[in-house]
Amino acid sequence: MSIPQKEIDRLPSDVRRLFTKWDTFLHNRVIFNMPDSKIHAAAHCERVLLYALIIGEKIFGHDERALTALAQAAVFHDSRREDEYLDTGHGARAAVYYKQFCDSANDIEYLPETALMMKYHDIDDRRGKAGIKNEYAGSLPKMFKLYDIFKDADALDRWRLGRHGLDPDYLRTEQAKNMTGYSKRIVEETMPPELLEWISNEVDKCMTDKTRE
Repeated sequence: MSIPQKEIDRLPSDVRRLFTKWDTFLHNRVIFNMPDSKIHAAAHCERVLLYALIIGEKIFGHDERALTALAQAAVFHDSRREDEYLDTGHGARAAVYYKQFCDSANDIEYLPETALMMKYHDIDDRRGKAGIKNEYAGSLPKMFKLYDIFKDADALDRWRLGRHGLDPDYLRTEQAKNMTGYSKRIVEETMPPELLEWISNEVDKCMTDKTRE
């Protein structure tokens, strides 16, 4: 765990319990295609787990299924990445990995909400929600809310990308909009400043190169 224990101790009891459970699961059982990535591996998923549970608890209260679905999506969502850039399709690959994992394990329940959040998290909201509408048999308003929460939790960790990381105007939920300062502090507490500077410079170079194309 890279998030300081003092931060975990401040969490509401349900959030703290589920964060501890799924953070342990993340570090012990999820296999990443790119385990050494400084941007998209376990440390990123851990922070997304934290943000997703905090927002989820604020919106869904003690809804164990909703919070579990968010936690599962957080720990698996970037596990099947093949590069550090957009890699559209890595969400769908992660959803397949998650299904295979659940089929072979006897201690994790497969939740379609988890799979759909992951499958569509790497495309725009309009297409993502259209895909969910075609596949999900349950309550769409709740499913769409889960999707919004998860995409916001993922976005809140864009502070790790440096100066051009997070644009709060793109956040979907009021709860996430109120967490931009918190998520920036968590990134600063869990990533070395020299790494943040290096990533920021790399992102700047990438943006400059794309502008010149």
